Amino acid sequence: MLKWLRVIAFACLAAGTSLAAAAPLFTVKNVFLGGGLSRNDISGSHGTTGVQAFGGYAFGEFAPKLYLDAEVGYMDSGNLRPNTPQAFSRARGPWTTGVARYAVVPNIELLARAGVDLGDDDGPMFGIGAGFIASRNLKFRVEFVARDHVDSLQFNVVVFPWR
Repeated sequence: MLKWLRVIAFACLAAGTSLAAAAPLFTVKNVFLGGGLSRNDISGSHGTTGVQAFGGYAFGEFAPKLYLDAEVGYMDSGNLRPNTPQAFSRARGPWTTGVARYAVVPNIELLARAGVDLGDDDGPMFGIGAGFIASRNLKFRVEFVARDHVDSLQFNVVVFPWR
């Protein structure tokens, strides 16, 4: 497992640094903040509501209609109320992912994420979802995110406060 964490962390770092080097200049206009609610489940538990907060940087378009972002965040799954005493009952902590977005039409985008959870549910994390671009400064996202133990259906709001 540790080998996979190193591979994923290295891939995220390499992608981020190569894109940052290709970008002409860092601009605060591409920094975003977000947060939302999630419905979290593990096998052998009743689902519960959790929260997450995150921030990131939008690197921009690197192929026609294809965009790349880097995100870091913190999640709390809430108490998962496991059916068995030895089951994993709560996950919280930091995470980091790379996010690829594809613009289907001007205000609808599909997204995929890959990265690593560094908290209680440490290990790889992957997700897919869709976003609605409400304005230049505001997006709404619905995503399914899978971690080692916790699977989440998330509703997030993304804000670009400096645009």
